[in-house]
Amino acid sequence: MQGTFKREDRTYLLSDERMAAFQALTPTQRLTWVEQVAAFLRKAAIAKANQNQGESKQGPTIQPLR
Repeated sequence: MQGTFKREDRTYLLSDERMAAFQALTPTQRLTWVEQVAAFLRKAAIAKANQNQGESKQGPTIQPLR
């Protein structure tokens, strides 16, 4: 099944309320939010890579961000 999913085919729907909440954030708060999402995605990618390498038996290894 690997290779059948295209990253560009992803969609994300959000409500008007969520969009309004994001628009109400200050620019600094928006950047903080983006950085937190990016950190989460990096950790998820590391965990998935570890799982794919058979390391999931020991639990995912997540490296701290520097």
